[in-house]
Amino acid sequence: MLAVMIGGSPVAAQSPEEPDTGAAAETLGQAPSALAGRPSIRPTRTETPPVIDGRLDDAVWQRAVKITEFSQFEPVDGAPPTEPTDMYVAYDSDHIYFGFHAYYSDPSILRSNRVDRDTAWNDDLLTIYFDTFMDQQRSYDFDVNAHNVQGDGIIDLVGRRDRGAGIPFADRSWDTLFDTGAEIVDDGFTAEMAIPFKSLRYPRVPAGMPHRWGFQFVREIKDHDGENIVWAPMTRDVRSFMGQMGVLEGMTGLSTSRNLEILPTFTGINFGALDPASGEFPTSNNPEGGLNIKYGVTSNLTADFTLNPDFSQIESDLPQIEVNQRFPLFFPELRPFFIEGNDVFNLNGPVTLVHTRTIVDPLLGAKLTGKAGKMAIGVLAANDEAPGNLEDESDPLFGRSANTFIGRARYDLFTESHVGAIVTHRDFLDSRSTLTGVDTGLRLSPTHSASMTAVRAQNLDLDGVETEGHVFDLQLRQNARHLDWSVGAFEITPDFDTRVGFVQRRDQRRVNTNISYRWFPQHWIIDWGPRVWWGRNWDFDGLLDDEDFWTSVSFSFAGNLSAGAEIDRELERFGGIDFHKSRYWFFGGINKRLYSINLGFDAGDQIFFDPTNPFLGYDRRARLNLTLRPVSSLQTQVSFNTTNFRDPRIAGTEVFDVKITRLQTTYTFTDRFLVRNISEFDSFDKQFDFNLLFTYRVNGGTVFYVGYDDHYRQARFIEGSDPIQERFIHSDQYRRTNRAIFTKLQYLFRY
Repeated sequence: MLAVMIGGSPVAAQSPEEPDTGAAAETLGQAPSALAGRPSIRPTRTETPPVIDGRLDDAVWQRAVKITEFSQFEPVDGAPPTEPTDMYVAYDSDHIYFGFHAYYSDPSILRSNRVDRDTAWNDDLLTIYFDTFMDQQRSYDFDVNAHNVQGDGIIDLVGRRDRGAGIPFADRSWDTLFDTGAEIVDDGFTAEMAIPFKSLRYPRVPAGMPHRWGFQFVREIKDHDGENIVWAPMTRDVRSFMGQMGVLEGMTGLSTSRNLEILPTFTGINFGALDPASGEFPTSNNPEGGLNIKYGVTSNLTADFTLNPDFSQIESDLPQIEVNQRFPLFFPELRPFFIEGNDVFNLNGPVTLVHTRTIVDPLLGAKLTGKAGKMAIGVLAANDEAPGNLEDESDPLFGRSANTFIGRARYDLFTESHVGAIVTHRDFLDSRSTLTGVDTGLRLSPTHSASMTAVRAQNLDLDGVETEGHVFDLQLRQNARHLDWSVGAFEITPDFDTRVGFVQRRDQRRVNTNISYRWFPQHWIIDWGPRVWWGRNWDFDGLLDDEDFWTSVSFSFAGNLSAGAEIDRELERFGGIDFHKSRYWFFGGINKRLYSINLGFDAGDQIFFDPTNPFLGYDRRARLNLTLRPVSSLQTQVSFNTTNFRDPRIAGTEVFDVKITRLQTTYTFTDRFLVRNISEFDSFDKQFDFNLLFTYRVNGGTVFYVGYDDHYRQARFIEGSDPIQERFIHSDQYRRTNRAIFTKLQYLFRY
């Protein structure tokens, strides 16, 4: 029988209720596990699931396992929490259930805002983490705030980012289905969570054998100096997050039904663009449909297929100043099909080996990702019609497509350690680009780790010219309570290239090292410390291209305040000239319930990267990010970036001045319906952009968008033929260059 889960409460399980046979919290002792000696929890099996409405009035919570003992990780690891918490855990064949009561002695400090899914990072969150394979390589994140705003993500060992000292940031591009409810009460808030086992990948076990997963719970209290309360105790003496998890054990009889998700997508766009030659503004309608299918081959292996995929970007690229840049800027992937499950393709190193924005206009795509035993695998194949999207039908490239293949395998050795291999290939007509490589990451001790990546690329262009090159990277690092250091070296040959990845700079042989020390006074200064960095870079002819030395100091204060400063001394060779540069940086921030401010300022010597006439100039750069949250439903973010460059050879004459201002305002009517506006102005390009988006989100897969997008530019800056240049050359009037009205509907069926 097919059952569709679109929203609302989960369907009751049909398995018999079993008595609780384990203590709420116990020690594994001699259990043969990577988490031996860590605390464990054995959830209660239930026949009657709770109604997920945020109220802890269901019968299941009266007999579910209850946890009340927690400890701090931040700001003082091992200290008692400043506020009590109750957590309840139960399960049936289809779901695992959590109930929470987060107490506040002063409820006025509770931080909670009604924002969009996956964006409640400034709030007091309740977060569940699962390491379902207990391999300390990858874990799931599920969280909720007091306004029932959901968040979910993936934490992957390779390429992860630590928040603070040890609790990683999750990759929020991953979305799945789970049910939550929350309610603000007099002494804090209560919440419930139901996570379908279909939303997880986990190992198969013989019938009747209990599952054992790594497990952690984190409660955040932002106004208590960023306090993080954890269930399984954590210490800064061990940098591994997953290695400090506890154990969730004893679950049996989990459903073995295969997960099937069908996601049809419909997009309609009315688009208009200025014709520079005539000055006219023709418009066209472009309705499209697409289909995505996800099938759980096993509980730990998933296949994805897509036909005419919808790769429309609802979220725009964040602004970056592109004036006087020596190397190309990197823009991250934002398209859903590519970003979901892409963590398996991550490799450490100086080059992004898989950058799927190189697949510009695909018609068909397929992926297989998951784990078989200790082997994580990922395979992606897609075509790309962009190279053949030409106006000249007589061009031999017209209508032809490129094909891309990516294959990745990663074998788990032991705790947070792996060896892996990768293959990427792209071909278009007679041209091709092939890359092969191996990598390893090793956890040498609780505080020491090492990584190595070696890849080789071969390319043949349409003119028959062959090139090949390689990248080699080696890193060794220590991350301890007080002392952090790293040493590393890498090289990228002059002819290295890959048409599936992103290479910012070639022809490098670099060595670098850095060392930092951190004190924890735990008073009005929470922690502080200095950092020193040194690096040298030669090209493959043996010429010294770069040498940089910088030292910095940073502080974290009580009240969610931070500040720091940095001094840089650099040698940079460009155009055959050695330029010696000095630079000074200042940065700081404050994070309060009603507002957040982050700012930075730096000034000093900078090269003007003119290939024929480079010179050493002076620039000043400033960055300001201000977030206002006057009420829980309204959030306004203002960002301001500016660069002013001057030529000291001509009495400090201004060469260019760039200011980019971006205003983003979001008003959330309910936990499903919101409206967002983005307005942006670039003073250098004289361009103004306006975007209005209405979103109605049922869950992580079903969502409806209606949007309006408008772009204007000062007439004298519009590029085109001579007639339009003559017409607009002396005009400061802003002309519309592009406009779009669009709708997008995607509806997730899960069977």
